[in-house]
Amino acid sequence: MPTAKPVRLSDSMPAAMDRAVFVEPEMVSYAGPDGQKVPAWLFVPKNLDRAKKHPAIVWIHGDGVNQGYDGWHVQRNYAVYYSFHQYLLQHGYVVLAVDYRGSIGYGRGWRQGHYRDLGGKDYGDIAAGAAYLKTLGYVDTDRIGIWGLSYGGFMALQALTVTPDLFRCAVDVAGVEDWNDWYRDPGGPWIRGRMGRPEDDPELYRRLSPIYHVNEITRPLLVLHGTSDVNVPFFESVRLIDALKRAGKPVQFVMYPGEFHYFHRAHALRDAWGEVERFFAGHLIGH
Repeated sequence: MPTAKPVRLSDSMPAAMDRAVFVEPEMVSYAGPDGQKVPAWLFVPKNLDRAKKHPAIVWIHGDGVNQGYDGWHVQRNYAVYYSFHQYLLQHGYVVLAVDYRGSIGYGRGWRQGHYRDLGGKDYGDIAAGAAYLKTLGYVDTDRIGIWGLSYGGFMALQALTVTPDLFRCAVDVAGVEDWNDWYRDPGGPWIRGRMGRPEDDPELYRRLSPIYHVNEITRPLLVLHGTSDVNVPFFESVRLIDALKRAGKPVQFVMYPGEFHYFHRAHALRDAWGEVERFFAGHLIGH
């Protein structure tokens, strides 16, 4: 069989990107629900007309234990998302990347701040990010979207179920929808160290799993997932879509045959980011 050629980062990005207007983000902080300072990276397009109102997007990093990075990180999936956010900036969006509690780099207290509360206090930090954006005079408070990968995808689902009217729309890329399912395959040790076993507190697992709260969703949702994902099995999104369809909720679903947790092939990345761009444009720019 022919050997696959390595995919350069630039191969997966739109040709229309203008390197001359790449933006270095600013580290900011704002008050979370309990008064603790939440760190975040704020991306503002160059030469933005601050006398006008612009749409904004909140990006939620994955893992639940990682952090946002200023630049093209050596971890390829983070470099891809950083590049795509530069692309969104060139289309007039403001982007906020939140280091919610649980993120590394801010001390043990912050790192352990979502113990037995995944999607609780850490989601509160993200929701407070929308409130922070609303203090910026150049952000349109009615046109804020949210998206994320993996744990960030789970957080996008939390956004639509916990605070149904806060965000105009959401994108979930390979997010966990049911901690019970994910505990069985493949996340047992990871989730057990953070939430205990599901049989020890089934109500905790149910309360923090978006699949049980889809009736709360009122805003549009886009779900992307690779069929060969072993980090968050593809079945997670299949089950989510089935529940959303049965409930008559607004959802679009795009699957990528053969792709893993982090989309790798250039054609899949180009297609995925095209779907995301069109989704955000339709709900944040077209309104």
